[in-house]
Parts: sequence; C-alpha cells; structure tokens
Amino acid sequence: MRTFLSRLTIYPKLVLSFLLLLVPLVAISLLMNAQSERLVRDEIIRSTQAKAASYMRVLEYDFGPLITLQQQYAFDDEIRALAYSSIIMSDQQYTESIQNVQKKLTTLKFMSSYVSDAFVLFPGLDRKVSADSYGSVDPEQAAALNQVINPYEAPFLVDRGRLWLSSPYPSSPPVGKGFTIGMELSGASIRRLLSGFELTGEGAAMLTNAQMSWQESHGPLPDDATGFREELASRMEAGSKSGLFLLRGGDGRKYAFYETSSRLGLTLVLFLDERSFLGPIQRFGNWTLLLAAASTLLALLFAYGLYRIIHSPLRELVRAFKSLEKGDLSFKLRYRSRDEFNYLYLQYNRTVSRLQELIDEAYVQQYQVKAAELKQLQSQINPHFLYNCLFNLYRLAKLQEHDKVAAFTKHLGDYFRYVTKNADKVPLRQEMMFVNAYAAIQTIRFEEHIRVELDPIPPGWEELAVPKLLLQPLVENAYHHGLEDRSGQGLVRLSFREEDGRLLVHVDDNGEALDEERLDAIRKLLGDPGFPSDSEGLRNVQLRLRLHFGEGARLTADRSPLGGLSLTLVLPAEQQRRSIQDEAADRGQ
Repeated sequence: MRTFLSRLTIYPKLVLSFLLLLVPLVAISLLMNAQSERLVRDEIIRSTQAKAASYMRVLEYDFGPLITLQQQYAFDDEIRALAYSSIIMSDQQYTESIQNVQKKLTTLKFMSSYVSDAFVLFPGLDRKVSADSYGSVDPEQAAALNQVINPYEAPFLVDRGRLWLSSPYPSSPPVGKGFTIGMELSGASIRRLLSGFELTGEGAAMLTNAQMSWQESHGPLPDDATGFREELASRMEAGSKSGLFLLRGGDGRKYAFYETSSRLGLTLVLFLDERSFLGPIQRFGNWTLLLAAASTLLALLFAYGLYRIIHSPLRELVRAFKSLEKGDLSFKLRYRSRDEFNYLYLQYNRTVSRLQELIDEAYVQQYQVKAAELKQLQSQINPHFLYNCLFNLYRLAKLQEHDKVAAFTKHLGDYFRYVTKNADKVPLRQEMMFVNAYAAIQTIRFEEHIRVELDPIPPGWEELAVPKLLLQPLVENAYHHGLEDRSGQGLVRLSFREEDGRLLVHVDDNGEALDEERLDAIRKLLGDPGFPSDSEGLRNVQLRLRLHFGEGARLTADRSPLGGLSLTLVLPAEQQRRSIQDEAADRGQ
C-alpha cells in the first residue's frame, strides 16, 4: 500500500485525501441528521409542554386579581347600600351612590385589558349600573349570571357565546333581591394574548372552557376531521389536566398540547405542525446526499487548484483582510517569491499603512473638534439660581431654622462641588447624585408646594459614561417652565425604563401652562437645534447628547400622563455603551 501511494502523483493523492475525508463526513452527517430529528422532536415536545404550563400560569396570574377584586366588591358598602337601602335615600344620595359605584366599576374595568365591561345588576331596582352607563336589567342576562358556580374552580360563565365573570350576592338571592357583580371578558384581548404566545413554526393556540361551549383562538386550527375536539373532550372528561396527543390529517401530522387550570376551569391548547420543526431537518438529509455527490466533483476540481499551489498565498491574503476587517492594521504580509502575489502583498502593506495614517489624522482632528464643542456647550450651563439660593439661605437664617440652613448649605456645597468638577464625562450614578442634591435644594426652597420623585438607576447602567450636567437641566426645566404658574401642588418625576437594550430617562411634571403651541415649539427645538427658543437648557442637552453618543441618542418631548411636559432622554443601546473605566483604559493604551 505504501509503495502504491508513493508512486502516485500529488493530484491523485489530493483526490484520495478528499474522498477519505468526504465519505465519513457524509455518513456522520446522515447519522447526525437522524439523531437530530429525534432530539429536536423530543425537545420541542418538552419545551412546548413547559410553555403550555407557563402560559396557563400567566393566565392565572392575570385573571386571579380580577376574580379576587370582584369577590371583594360583594362586601362594598356603596353597592350594598344601593341594593338594600336605596328606598330611603334622597335623590342626591341616590345619584352620589350611583356615581361612586361607577367609579369603582371603572377601576375594575381598567384593572385589566381583558375586561370589556364591568357592571352591577340590581334586580330589585331593575337597574344595571356599569362603568360608563346606567340602564335597565336584561332578564335573560340576569338569569344567566345568577347561576350557582364554584368561584375557586370554574369562575367563568358562558352566555350567548361570550365569557363572563359573575359574583351574585348572596350566592342564591331571592327573586328581586340582592345584586350581581359581573364582568364581560374581551375576546379581542384574549386573542391578542394568544397571538403573543411564542410557538415553534406554524403553530396555533386555543383557549376553551370545560364544556367547550366557548373558545378563542389564534392561528389556523386543525380541521375538525382530525377529531381533535372529540379527543380533547374525552381527555377533559377523564380528568386529565395536561398532556399531548397526535393528530393525523390531510395536511400532515400535528401535535396538540393541552393544559387545564384548576383555578380558572379553562384549558389552553397549543397546536404544532410537525413539518414546521422537522421539515428543515428532513430536507437537510436530502441535501446531504446531493451535497455528497457535488462535493466529490468539487473535490476533484479543488484538488487541481491546490495542485497549482495557489491556496497558501491566497489564504495568507484572506487572513490579512480578515484582520483588517476586525480593525487590526498592524498585520503585515511577507512573501519571498517575485511573482504577482509579491506585488499584491506590497500594495496591501502600503494601503494599510496609508489607511492607518489617515485614520490617525481624522481621529485626532475629530476628537479635538468634539472636545472643544463639549467644553463650549458645558460652559453655557451655569448655576444661575445662585441668587435665589442665597436669598433663601438668608431667609432661613433670619427665621432661625438652623436644621434647614445646615441641610441647605450641605446640598448647595454638593451642588457646586459637582458643577466645578474638572471632568467632561461622569458615571450616570454621579449625575444622579447631583440631581438628588439639586432636588433637595428645590424641596427646601419650595417646601410642600412641589414634590419630587426620583427612581433608582436600573442595574447595569450605573457606570455608563454621560456628559456632565445631562439630567439636571431637564429637572430644572420642569421647575422653571412647567410648575412656576401652577396653583396646586406640583410634581416632578424622574423615572427610568429599559427598552430594546437602551435606557430611557423620563422627566415628567404636572404643570398647567403647557399648551399645544408651546409643546410644538419644544419639539421643533429638539428636532432642529437652530430653531429659536428660550429653552437653552434643552437645546444644550440635545447638542451635548449627540456629540457624546452620536445619532443613536436623542431627547424628545411629549405631553406627560401627569398633565404637563414629558421629556424623554434616549441613551444608546448596549453595544454603544461606554463606561468611565472603558474610556480610561482606552486613553491608557
């Protein structure tokens, strides 16, 4: 054998080498494909069963507080008074009681997006009081909702194809007595919930009750010819709480996973098409055979190419370009022969050297420009409220409020120590400490007239490097432009929210002076820094934010849920974050 191989030229040796590698790889690929198909099927089954149980726990978590609150409303004094004492109420008392009950029903309705209506039936008064209406009782509806149910195992009722939560009081009231608290569940909201369930491939989800007289679904359900309804009904009648069964039909095999809640009396069914998760693996097996034939031919051609001894120089050149792609400009090529590859190597080395020079020049120039602009913009932020602080300090001293004087001067010292700090960038936690000092000063100044709420920084963002004096101007804007003319108690709230790897900082106030014209002016200012405006602090923050983080960061304005202005600071995604330690390490290199 050795003598035979020694007689072969390089080309046959390369061909035999490729075939010896290819045949075992094809065999291993086919075996791995079969094993993968089994493992994927088992893993999909396990994960989908776990998903069904998890999604049912989500439903129990969502519906549980609704059921509890509805049962608690049965002991509400206002509702009981209307049911049993309305005959002795004056018109004004009766109207006020109705309004109070409607407010509570509104709370119940908006507690969950699944509730489309919340109401109380008073058969003795022939009145139905809902969150947004007041009318007569529908006898058919009242009879349906007064059914005796077990609220701890099957709290839902089905009437005319709709799902209800009902709580009659007492549980078996005499005709014309007592009251019934009811909620209608929104089918659209339940379908949206089902659409949010993560399913593998072309799956579907269905939620039904024990009698299967009601259902909501998302996605294409299996054809009734598969008998899935009969199979599911028989398993539910047998007391099975969870499991799976296989369906066979004209469109292939499907798996049905079901999970029944003992608390809700509802069953969640997830359907998975076997082709959706095994189809790619099965196709991969066919492609493996085709690839084996093609690879044999390619091996012959490739061996011939290697025979011409071009693989090694090209591989070295590709490796150099990969290093260049990663940003490594220090990689140099060396080649001893005087052929075309030598010319390519020399030109590559010259190009990389010139590229390094241009990058160094552009980086230094850009860094100097940005540093100068940052210095100029930060210098615009001065402690302009110094006069007011000193005047308030004088007033507190004159009133001999020594504790407030001590606290005021402590916070004022922290404020000016931070303002005069010789740093362009600081960790977000230090900027937040400065905002706390500023808010403490304003709290002493305005006492109970303005309240401040400051949320903690989410974990992982404390060391994010930000321009100094980034958050304080937003809080200051709320004081000076949002709350200066408010008659009642003012509120400033600073909160954080993570979204798509970014950090959103919200500064809201409940000011009363923000009209649409003013809001449009602020939006134009933030969209176009050249737009004329008196909000120089916001303009300054927007400019410094983009200089530091680039176009991925921005400051936006909208109307706050509190009624005033809402400013949102969008800090960059995780791959753009730079901490103080990272930047210090870069400067040290």
